[in-house]
Amino acid sequence: MDRRAVAAPGAVGPAPAPAAACPRCGEPPGVLPGVSCSLAPSEILRRCARCGTRSIGGVGEPKLVFECSECGLPFASTELLPHRAHRCADCRGGKVPADLPDSRLAAAIEREMTVALERQWRFVGTPALAAYLDTVARQVGARIEGAPETVRVVLLEEGALRTLALPSGTLVLSLGTLLFLEDEAELAFLLAHELTHAACADAATRLVRMGFDVLARDGGESAEAGWCRAANDLVALGYGRHRERDADARGLEAVLALGYDPESVLRYLGRLQQMVDRGDPRAAEIAVAHPTAVDRTRRLEKALFGRMAQRPGRVNREVFRRAAGHGVLATRLERVRGFVEAPAAIAVAPRSTALRIMAWLAAAIVVAAAALWWAVR
Repeated sequence: MDRRAVAAPGAVGPAPAPAAACPRCGEPPGVLPGVSCSLAPSEILRRCARCGTRSIGGVGEPKLVFECSECGLPFASTELLPHRAHRCADCRGGKVPADLPDSRLAAAIEREMTVALERQWRFVGTPALAAYLDTVARQVGARIEGAPETVRVVLLEEGALRTLALPSGTLVLSLGTLLFLEDEAELAFLLAHELTHAACADAATRLVRMGFDVLARDGGESAEAGWCRAANDLVALGYGRHRERDADARGLEAVLALGYDPESVLRYLGRLQQMVDRGDPRAAEIAVAHPTAVDRTRRLEKALFGRMAQRPGRVNREVFRRAAGHGVLATRLERVRGFVEAPAAIAVAPRSTALRIMAWLAAAIVVAAAALWWAVR
């Protein structure tokens, strides 16, 4: 199987239908290309630059994309739903999953996904670069309440701006993301944002639920391709507007606690908005997965009001340039195993009843049996 076809969630096979105006506000589609996901593989997912609404589909019947308030999975609807009605069809029908996956199940699912990613994606780096990124990540993780004890960064050979937080504390950054950053303060904010998802169990919940959902809908694919598609969906769909805003807020607090200059965070978002305005396809995934950069900037500026110190914080631009700047990334990076160690313990909230654990384990057995059947078929 072509690694690039699996690794690029923004890639589509047949020519997409013409883009439709935003179903909520009527804003014409911008120049930024949309991305594909398994929610509707033959359609294109976009976010409105004006109101931030996500929609999927072309001219004639675009659907709005919401996050289910019960299970957290994204779903599409032809109707504009009020917040209290953001529930997918399964949850409305009473098929509500357990609140959170069991930690052992989450670890098992992550192992399956990382094995698949190891074979389908290409990870690169050098010992010095890895040591620097891991050091910054550990410092940031110490400032995020509930963050996994073991935090590390792996680099994906990909030009698009792509990030992925796994429940165990492994953070996947694309080379395009690292090239886009200008100083260590920006790096710290990005890592803190992703670690918040792991700390809040967002990553574990979405990993398990979306992984099962993708494998169930794509029964004709191999399990390996299914796990890679689930990882692509995690990148392209994000965690929903409210969770992404919370990750921004906690990421900013970590930046301030470490003494970095918060202006770097605002500069990072400003450049991101410029990429979106230019229609740069490298920003397509991050723009769809997160609220608009304008909205993110406005909220962070409000959080910073009255808190800016007279003396600006550090940015460590020269340190970042020497350790992970353009000159370093322009050299020949070695191919490395991105996931040298299997995820050990994943911190998720304890189960309230044994029944919930059994339900998740039963689902895992069903999926594993289906994958084995397809493998030997």
